[in-house]
Amino acid sequence: MSNPLVDQRALASGAALCRVPAAVVRVTGTDRLTVLDNLLSQKIRPIAPGESREALVLTGEGRIDRVVHLVEADDATIVIAPDAESGEVADWLESRVFLEDMHAEALAEVAVVTGVAASAPVSALHTWVDPWGALQPGGYQYAEGATDRTWAVAEWVVPATALAELALVPYETLDALRIEAGRPALADVDNTALPHEFDWLRSAVHLNKGCYPGQETVAKVHNVGHPPRRLVRLHLDGSESVFAEAGDAVELEGAVVGRITTAAIHHELGPIALALVKRTTPVSATLTVIHGDSALPATQDVIVPPDAGATAGVPRLPTLR
Repeated sequence: MSNPLVDQRALASGAALCRVPAAVVRVTGTDRLTVLDNLLSQKIRPIAPGESREALVLTGEGRIDRVVHLVEADDATIVIAPDAESGEVADWLESRVFLEDMHAEALAEVAVVTGVAASAPVSALHTWVDPWGALQPGGYQYAEGATDRTWAVAEWVVPATALAELALVPYETLDALRIEAGRPALADVDNTALPHEFDWLRSAVHLNKGCYPGQETVAKVHNVGHPPRRLVRLHLDGSESVFAEAGDAVELEGAVVGRITTAAIHHELGPIALALVKRTTPVSATLTVIHGDSALPATQDVIVPPDAGATAGVPRLPTLR
């Protein structure tokens, strides 16, 4: 049986990879970039072979429905959709085609692995480089200093037969490193989640592109409103050897102000977690995480500040174009 902290160090150093539960779909046709651009929150065209994008599929109300990772191949766009089935994603894309020249094919006999970008497996067929490490063109960053955090992660599509040759650790091993970087994932999303609550506008939303589902809400919250919640990193008291889990309530003076979305034990930082809390929760307040019968004190690191949104006429950081 593996040691989670040893696995985590191996993953962080590039000595190991994780297998990602994800769909892989190959999208072809001369109109594929136009269709994808109309469906997704990120600007997809132009995109050159080898370039990567992160995008969100939003509902008409601007809620997050899917997260997709795209990498351009010579004659196709490869779509990686975490926590989804390949056939489901291919069918969804096909259902969005009317008269356009686009076809979505679910790829079989492949797998997705992830790890430090420098640890690329030689068997990789396609490489998606995570853009979270820097503010992307057309995006907007609410968090201050977030680009100073090191996050150099990639995903690789490999033949399924190559998995036996790779040093793999459990996918959950990535959670602690992701929490440290303040990097949101689909696991942190519920059915009311808005991109602004996670600072996802920095990597997955283009504010100056054409129309897409949910765009009106994205623009309204960003320009004149505020997201109702904000993502925080919590440092938890682990002295009693009781640890938080996703779904645990976060309280302030006995009132619930949020929920844990992902929790882990970091090999250097100890017990840490991501949580969505009410926007108005004081940033300096010590919070309490309720796990069963235990109350765990937790201090906050701000990821999304309380003043996120309402940027019209009050720029905090420049938007890249």
